[in-house]
Amino acid sequence: MSKEFKIGLITIIAGALLYYGFNFLRGSDLFSPSNRYYAAYTNVSGLNVSNPVYFNGLPVGRVSGFDLVQNKGYIVVSIDIDENLVIGKDASATLANDGLFGGKAIVLNVGESAERAQPGDTLGSEMDGGMLSQFEPVADNLNTTLAKLNDVLDELRATDISGTVDTLKYAIGSITYKVNKLEVEKVLNTTDSLMISIRDRSEQLKGLISSSKMLMDSLNEVPVAATLEKVNESLDHVNQLLLAVQSDEGTMGKLLNNDSVYNNLNKLLVDMDELIIHFNNYPKDFLGPLGRKNKKLKGIPQEGK
Repeated sequence: MSKEFKIGLITIIAGALLYYGFNFLRGSDLFSPSNRYYAAYTNVSGLNVSNPVYFNGLPVGRVSGFDLVQNKGYIVVSIDIDENLVIGKDASATLANDGLFGGKAIVLNVGESAERAQPGDTLGSEMDGGMLSQFEPVADNLNTTLAKLNDVLDELRATDISGTVDTLKYAIGSITYKVNKLEVEKVLNTTDSLMISIRDRSEQLKGLISSSKMLMDSLNEVPVAATLEKVNESLDHVNQLLLAVQSDEGTMGKLLNNDSVYNNLNKLLVDMDELIIHFNNYPKDFLGPLGRKNKKLKGIPQEGK
């Protein structure tokens, strides 16, 4: 066996394994026998070869090819489906979204007919509404709710709503009037009390102003200049008196500033004190009969002795 033959054989086997592995990952099994059917669509955007075919969420086949029928404006899609799956004559293939990323898949409805579809038959085709179809139940519920709301509004219109509103407005107006009236009376009473208090305070203030005016008039009548002049004269006399006392002139000045006067006065007081003591001790020296000689004086020492 040549080297080139071995390389070619290995390449063929690797390609076959790659193809089989790719299709296996896409959900198809090459070793499972399948039957080919067809479905026609006006738009196959997002649908590619090997895209899966589901039945009740289970992958049962794959898309195998496309054929354009230009004169009729549709594309025929070839789909290979597991031959063990029983497909009725009324089966349909719906082109639907596969996930959230824009992929497409075919959803198979096997139908209810007892007559089986034969390989090569064209199945009925349908287009899924996409995301908008998921909101159809919500839209139906919303329409039902709006209808019920309209019925309620019609019933409200049939009742005397205007009369009820007028009655309510009258009641609110009456309550507002009474509240405002009470508030106004309260404010007026408070204002009267305040004005009376202000008037009393004004009378008292008027008397105080009159007294202040009389006091100012009395102060104005006082001869302030003459009084100040007399005060100044008195202060001058006091100053002159203090200067005379501080000088050596006069009795008071000499008494305060010359110690000789103090000494003489102190000696006089001492002599008077001695005289009084002598009088107390020897009163006969002063009260005896007239003509008593000096030598007989007991308390006073005699000259020359």
